[in-house]
This record gives sequence, C-alpha cells and structure tokens, in this order.
Amino acid sequence: MKIHDGQLSDTTNIDSNSYLQINSCGIQVQSHSGKLTYRKQGRRDYHIIYIIDGSCEVEYNGTLSVLKRGFVLYPPHMAQRYIEQKDTKKLWIHFNGYSVEEILKEANLSCGVHHVPPSPVCEKIFVQLVAEHNKKIVPSNAKGLLLTFLCTLGKSIHNIQTTNEKIDEAISFITMNYNMEISTWELATSCNLSESRFMHLFKERVGHSPHSYQQTLRINNSLTLLASTQLSITDISMQIGYTDPLYFSRVFKKHTGMSPKQYRATSSQT
Repeated sequence: MKIHDGQLSDTTNIDSNSYLQINSCGIQVQSHSGKLTYRKQGRRDYHIIYIIDGSCEVEYNGTLSVLKRGFVLYPPHMAQRYIEQKDTKKLWIHFNGYSVEEILKEANLSCGVHHVPPSPVCEKIFVQLVAEHNKKIVPSNAKGLLLTFLCTLGKSIHNIQTTNEKIDEAISFITMNYNMEISTWELATSCNLSESRFMHLFKERVGHSPHSYQQTLRINNSLTLLASTQLSITDISMQIGYTDPLYFSRVFKKHTGMSPKQYRATSSQT
C-alpha cells in the first residue's frame, strides 16, 4: 500500500481573507492500488473528493464508508483518511473563505459523506472549473463555477431525498390499497420518474417489484382471512383484489405450496 502523508510539503494548505478562494483542484485517476492518504490534523480549508468511477474507502468523523458513487466534503481541521483503489477516477478541490459556511448553507450542502448517482452536469462544471483555475488569469470565472458546482451538488442530494420520500409514499399507497388495481405507470408519474427508473428504485428499496410487493400483501392478508374467518374462498379472493378465484388459488399455491383449502384445513388443526 502506498501511503501519502497529506501534511507534508502542501503549499496549497493556506488560509484566506477573501469571500471565496480556490487553493487547488484537479481530476485524477489513481495509478496505485490501495493508496492511503492521511491528514491527522485535517486542512485549513474545505476539501471535496468526488468519485466518478472506481472505489474509495473514506473515514469521516471516525466512521468508514465506501464511496463508489458520490462525494465527501471535509470541513477545515477535521482528520482526513481515505484509501483509493487502483483506476479510481476522482475530482478534488480545496477551497475556503469567510463566506463558505453561508454558501454551503444556501446550497443545502452539508459536510459529510453523500452517496449520490453520477451527475454529468456536475462533472462538466468541474472540468470547466479546473480549466479556468489553471489559466491563472485575473479576473477568473473559477469562483463562479465553484458556486455553480456547489449548488448543483446540493441539488443532487435534495433530489435523492425527495425521490426516496416519493418512493416511500408509493409503498404506503400500495400497502393501504393492496386490493385495488394499481397502475405502475401512474405511481411512476407521481414520483416524476420514468416507469423503468421507478421500478428500479422501488425494488432497490423494498426488495420486490411493485407487482410482487402487492401480490405478497394480498396473499398475507388471505392467510389471515382463511385462518380466522369462515368466508368462502371466492369471497376472500374478491376481498383481497382477485376477481377470479381460480387465479387466486394458483397464486396462493405458488406462494405457500398448498391450496387455500389445504391451508385452511391445516390452520384449523393448530
């Protein structure tokens, strides 16, 4: 493992008297396997590591996280420790200034580890930022691009949180209305997502597709009705949302390994 002591010979680790200052930034592909960077005292500035591809093990405030997509924002004077795997591609920037706290607050951007999907917009802005910073021309547009980059990062976090809330609302809707015909397309539209994207996020959160989740709810409720009531199988089928009792029986057997009649007989013996 290659170890880099981030405290040594760092001429860019400086304070700032301006409202916003970029100390250093760049785009890098890691050429060594398992490179460890350690700054026991942190830095004087803010530090963003944005992973585009690959993997980086990040320690933040004593907690380890594996970043495959997303970024970490370190505040000044916090210990930094991270290990990059070979071929990991990252964006990085060190910045400070007396307005940074206010800028981050307005951008809804908090320090810490953030797992977010890839953002071509963020990456494009950052490439422009690096090019502008390296020109060393005064006045430079690099600070303006940094402001745009930070605001875009904040929006990416907010969008993830909002989407998760909407997925949770969809889960609750199916749970409360499991016996109704539910359109996946309508649920996706209510979440402002394509149907395929909605299906992916739903399955990621629940472990089942919307249809499979609804079907499981129906069967679980039928188990209760079969065991605790004398309702006919046809009535139970209708009550949980199946208009065809024969289809209900097939689905039930697929889930439980027995027919509704067999289950009722078994449950009455226990």
